Amino acid sequence: MQNTCDTLPEGDLNRLFDRFYRADASRARESGGYGIGLSVAAAIVKAHKGKITAERTQDGICFKAVFPAKG
Repeated sequence: MQNTCDTLPEGDLNRLFDRFYRADASRARESGGYGIGLSVAAAIVKAHKGKITAERTQDGICFKAVFPAKG
């Protein structure tokens, strides 16, 4: 899944998966959500023994979840 954004957050994109972390320093409600969505996604992926990553792209941020093969 890819997310477009006006400005890319600086530093380690893996911080986006921290609970309540918001890249917007003002933390104003008008600028977005509460900062828990990606931490919930990370917890679900981890519960299924998968891996979730965030990567900068030309247009924004690409989130990728990889799960082990069932077998």
